[in-house]
Amino acid sequence: MKQTQSGMILLMVLLIFAVVAILASTMISQLSVDAERSSGMAAYQQGRAFALGAEDAVKQGLYLDWEANSAIDHLGEEWAIDRAFPLEPGYVSIHISDLQGRFNLNSMVPGATADIGAARFRNLLNLLGLDLEIANYWRAWLNPESQADDVYYTHTPPYRAAYQSCRHTSELMLLPDVTLEVYKRLEPFIACLPPQTPLNVNTAPEIIIAALDSRLTPDLAQQITIERGTDGFEDVQSFMTLGPITPFTRIEEGEKEAQTDTGEPWVDTDFAVSSQFFEVFIRVDLAGRVATMESAIFRATTDGAMTTMYRDYSRREARSGDILPTNTLNE
Repeated sequence: MKQTQSGMILLMVLLIFAVVAILASTMISQLSVDAERSSGMAAYQQGRAFALGAEDAVKQGLYLDWEANSAIDHLGEEWAIDRAFPLEPGYVSIHISDLQGRFNLNSMVPGATADIGAARFRNLLNLLGLDLEIANYWRAWLNPESQADDVYYTHTPPYRAAYQSCRHTSELMLLPDVTLEVYKRLEPFIACLPPQTPLNVNTAPEIIIAALDSRLTPDLAQQITIERGTDGFEDVQSFMTLGPITPFTRIEEGEKEAQTDTGEPWVDTDFAVSSQFFEVFIRVDLAGRVATMESAIFRATTDGAMTTMYRDYSRREARSGDILPTNTLNE
């Protein structure tokens, strides 16, 4: 009898030890997960802090650029150079783009310049080999008189057209047939800026220059960018009086219309040689843990004051592609 009781007691003790061991193992595993999560959150917060610090540094650089020469912005300036700086451990890389060197999607909002904007958007789509109907869908998306809602009510879930200027270029993906692949083709060349924002001809790439009119061939656009040189045009008139440009800026004698897509001559207020809107992409790598941020910055022409228009922490690369290899660092 005593042996049976001793055996039962031993069995209960072993059972208790087994339960305690399981609980201890579970607690250790959970503590490990919690520690890893805490480490990840700490690295994430640290990466975001570095990104915000880098944005402040960019603002300082853009202010110094404005202070040195507020009349001209071109691709030969310091802000246009991709940079990377070492951290301990890791690095932070910075890529700055001029938003005014892109096609402004809001140039198609209802108003005096909507026809010109629509023609230039169609030209851009054509140069990229994309469906020209996208321009019509986008113009209707912005125009409350288009009554375009029926196109979108059939979607799941249904939604309505915006009927106002865009805030972010990703709104294009709400249009019919604008797939992610189509959007990626357009993304480096488009922006959402105030409707009357002029195009900076000192930073616009060849494809944006060529999209100004269907008669401007890629070869002519290349010739214009060569004439522009590293330091850009000194003023808008220097651009408007270029040989390849002058046919679009006047109505020839005996003609009723200018030789442009809309029949109207170009006006110098559509163009600029300086910029107010910039896009910044920042990548922070801390021992393999990566934090990224895209932000849009407005720089006032009067005093150089900086305002962050938006921040996007979801982007993983700059719109123009990869910015810098990890081994290219500025000491």
